[in-house]
Amino acid sequence: MAMATSISILVGALLLAGLAATAHGEVDTTANNIRLPSEGKTDRPWDCCTNIEQSPFEVFPPLYRCNDEVKQCGAACQSCVEAPGDFPRAWICRDWYQTADPGPLCVGPTNKNKPWKCCDDLVKSPAKIFPPLWHCNDEVSKCDANCTECVARPGDLPRQVFVCNDWYWGVNPGPICKARPWGKCCDNTVCTKSLPPICSCTDEVRKCAATCKRCQRVASSDPPRYVCMDQYTGNPGRKCSVATN
Repeated sequence: MAMATSISILVGALLLAGLAATAHGEVDTTANNIRLPSEGKTDRPWDCCTNIEQSPFEVFPPLYRCNDEVKQCGAACQSCVEAPGDFPRAWICRDWYQTADPGPLCVGPTNKNKPWKCCDDLVKSPAKIFPPLWHCNDEVSKCDANCTECVARPGDLPRQVFVCNDWYWGVNPGPICKARPWGKCCDNTVCTKSLPPICSCTDEVRKCAATCKRCQRVASSDPPRYVCMDQYTGNPGRKCSVATN
């Protein structure tokens, strides 16, 4: 009963939104269709989707729409419209589909086991889902054991390199491979709230670590003290007070 009520509220809200747009002289060119469980249709309007969008309406299962531009819409798509732009011609399915599983990405398999130990060239998927999806573009001599799709990079290189084509589904994509610019530890870290965080260390030290590229002397310090001004993307590491105990 609660499910039917939430669906009715959702449909009503969307209909009111459409009426409001019409009243203001706006023309709806998207021809959105809402695919509900009561329609008896189980096929997703897309086979796979990289740019998935989740509706802000709080219903369960949630509503999803795929914003991928494709050469041909999936067979189950009811509202296939031409994507904006000139050439080459592309299409977008404007159906909203209610499901707990929006389906796989079109690029590489999803993996709940982190397919890399560290990554410098990390990409976050634009898909509005949580946990988010991550992809590592690092070229390595050997993929991690957790990687399910390890592909060789073409080219006339002295040695063969590989890239893991997996997308990792999780909150923490892990650290970058480069060493932290402040060395093994830091007591005073300042980090952003992003995932992964971007951190800096404000410790005043007698000598910056060898990995620090921008070492700045603290004004009027005697004996001289220094602060590493570099930033690091990932876990800032342990505190020096803990490391020395």
